[in-house]
Amino acid sequence: MQRVLLLTYGLLLRLYPPAFRRRFGEEMLEVAEAADFSEWPLIFGDTSIAIVRCWLEGSPSTVATVDADAYVPLGQSRPSTSRLLPGLAISIMLIVGMCYAGYRWPPPCQDGGYVLTRIVAPTPARAPDSRQGTRAPAQPTVEPQ
Repeated sequence: MQRVLLLTYGLLLRLYPPAFRRRFGEEMLEVAEAADFSEWPLIFGDTSIAIVRCWLEGSPSTVATVDADAYVPLGQSRPSTSRLLPGLAISIMLIVGMCYAGYRWPPPCQDGGYVLTRIVAPTPARAPDSRQGTRAPAQPTVEPQ
């Protein structure tokens, strides 16, 4: 089934303008090969709309030209130490800062962390009131500081 879908998609790609097809055709086929079966309706729908739009509006994309010296292998041109040191210094400061923040700012419910409130032990309830047959509400007690 995947092969039939890819053949149909390849025929659909032939409807694009030639310049667009030369520039993006192979890449679009690679993406389609990696697609799941459930994604094919979206692929066909999007491609159909894009073909019409490409013929009506045109494609502003052009082939990128590359200068002869645009890519230099790292072995021929090593970066200088003066360019690497600022990046190293910033990286070290960020790592140290994050470690310090993690040390000084513990999670809220951690044992041994900062106590924001002090919980007082509950007081025992009073004996039932003999007049009404119910218990009177307990009066809160406050411990001296």
